[in-house]
Amino acid sequence: MFVDKNNLKPGMILAADLIVNDGENNDVLLVQGQVLNKFHIKKISTYNFDGAYVIGEAFNDLCLDSELDKELETKALSEIKNFYNKLENDNSKVTNESISIFSEVVDELIAELLYKKELTNNIMIFRNHDEYTYQHCLSVANLSISTGISLGLKNEILHDLGMAGFLHDIGKVVIPKEIINKTGKLTENEFKLMKKHPFAAVNMLKGLVSKEILEGIISHHEKFDGTGYPYGKKGENISLYGKILAICDVYHALTSNRPYRRPCFPPEVIEYLMGNAEKHFDYDILNIFLKNVVAFPVGTYVKLSNKMNGVVIKNNIENNLRPIIRILKPDNTTGEEIDLFNNHTYMNVTIIA
Repeated sequence: MFVDKNNLKPGMILAADLIVNDGENNDVLLVQGQVLNKFHIKKISTYNFDGAYVIGEAFNDLCLDSELDKELETKALSEIKNFYNKLENDNSKVTNESISIFSEVVDELIAELLYKKELTNNIMIFRNHDEYTYQHCLSVANLSISTGISLGLKNEILHDLGMAGFLHDIGKVVIPKEIINKTGKLTENEFKLMKKHPFAAVNMLKGLVSKEILEGIISHHEKFDGTGYPYGKKGENISLYGKILAICDVYHALTSNRPYRRPCFPPEVIEYLMGNAEKHFDYDILNIFLKNVVAFPVGTYVKLSNKMNGVVIKNNIENNLRPIIRILKPDNTTGEEIDLFNNHTYMNVTIIA
């Protein structure tokens, strides 16, 4: 079951390796089967993990696959990190070589995501937050391609979506780091500077990528009701790429640990997106997007509306807010399995953090 880092206890046993990815390598922090002590728990917190999966009777037969092949993830994060480091040290110049490298990675991502048939965007899998910028670029590219696949878009459009996902935030390299990493609310002037990053990205990429990619990047903060930036575009005046990127960008940002707030659980973010569907997002695209994200990752410890605890053993593609639950009894043995999609007795299910 998944246990939040604040609720890990000495004596718990890890159900799978905890991996730290520095953008170049996957390093094992703690191995599957490790009996946790206070030192291990402190390391988990120090490396900014949301928590960990631990062994229990209800957990032993569950499959905890991450969303991407680890070698591909490592390759992508390494390229993103190298790209950003070069930008910061080379007067913000983007090269054709960098674009070609990203293009190859995008093709590999598309092949990987076309191969997978089930829900794969499992935000909570062993993620640490030290490399947020790089993970954000990869996740937005991943989510955008997945959404495009579900929309039935052609491969060349999927490719452009992936490129836009990788590149959508590169304009932030010209924004002062004290603004990017500020723990409190931005001042009016600071926010004005922040709103320049889509323009900066487009200026850096002109002549290197397609017009459609540039349109997606410039509009990934536009909102359906016209309250977004930089142009305040409304509805169908926002490009297809921009509408997809906007949803993916908000989803990953809200489920991530940031200097100014804790990460939100996926169900909270899904409720936020649904609550703002008509104001901020394309409703039809949002509905498609929500079928591609995992609200309750397999192994997550949850509480039902009747106060019973359980562990998620499978997700329902028809409604990812209504997973299949295995009940956990007070004596730590397992009880019945309940398919919440077909059982409306239990109206609420919440992650235990």
